[in-house]
Amino acid sequence: MSSLLFVNYNSQLFPASEYIFNGANRAFRYGDAVFETMKVMNGRIPFYKDHHHRMINAMKYLKMDHERPAFAEKMLLDDILKTADKNKHSKSGVVRLQVFRNFGGKYAPKQNDCSYLIETEEEPNDGYLLNDKGLKISLFADELKPIGKLSNIKSSNSLVYVLAGIFKTENKWDDVLILNSRGTLAEAVSSNVFIVKDKEFLTPPLEDGCIDGVMRKQLIGIIKSQKRKLIETSLKQDDLMQADEVFLSNAVQGIRWVSAYRTKRYFNMQARWLNGLLQAKAI
Repeated sequence: MSSLLFVNYNSQLFPASEYIFNGANRAFRYGDAVFETMKVMNGRIPFYKDHHHRMINAMKYLKMDHERPAFAEKMLLDDILKTADKNKHSKSGVVRLQVFRNFGGKYAPKQNDCSYLIETEEEPNDGYLLNDKGLKISLFADELKPIGKLSNIKSSNSLVYVLAGIFKTENKWDDVLILNSRGTLAEAVSSNVFIVKDKEFLTPPLEDGCIDGVMRKQLIGIIKSQKRKLIETSLKQDDLMQADEVFLSNAVQGIRWVSAYRTKRYFNMQARWLNGLLQAKAI
């Protein structure tokens, strides 16, 4: 691993320790930013087109100028891989790409042009490996996640996840599930949630406030391609108690199976089967 890491700010590499922004940055002031977290595997990014598509759609919804050549699919990918290579994270790494509206104005911006920052870090697994030990999870209900189009976007407005993460750490859980404003399950701290019941796969729909996850999309596609039943439906706490399996998904870790929710215990046969298909697709 490189002793000196670099970040990429608008296609220019800077030492990660170097001062780049000031306090007027809109991501800092207003959370006026979106981000993508991606996995690097052997010099490529699995499912990159879906990451790029989601980012551009989020920028469009937030009225950000997405038409700069730098945001074009291939040009941005080249910039991401250049940064990963510089940091020696090309074989196995994690990329965080953050796009933010340039400074000016207060809540109402003076302009809609954007800048971006690319950061990379080391990731020990160069594939999607299913966790050996199942996760023990609980429920976070101190704050409910609002439902709306913003709830599907990976934005810098992340206080619900921050509080859920603190709750998880304080109570020594591996993860916690977040409820939406209707009291049904939305997602985990940084993952979408799936349950398996009688060999049917169920996951909350986007209308229930979950992030429009890239890995969620991939798993739904794989399950359907195998002629297995996948239902996007609202899930309640009782569904967790009746499930045969529960697993979480995100673009960096793939699938993580859950062994216990409170007093309930789960298997991982379907998660293991699905992870094998995911690994084959990602290579």
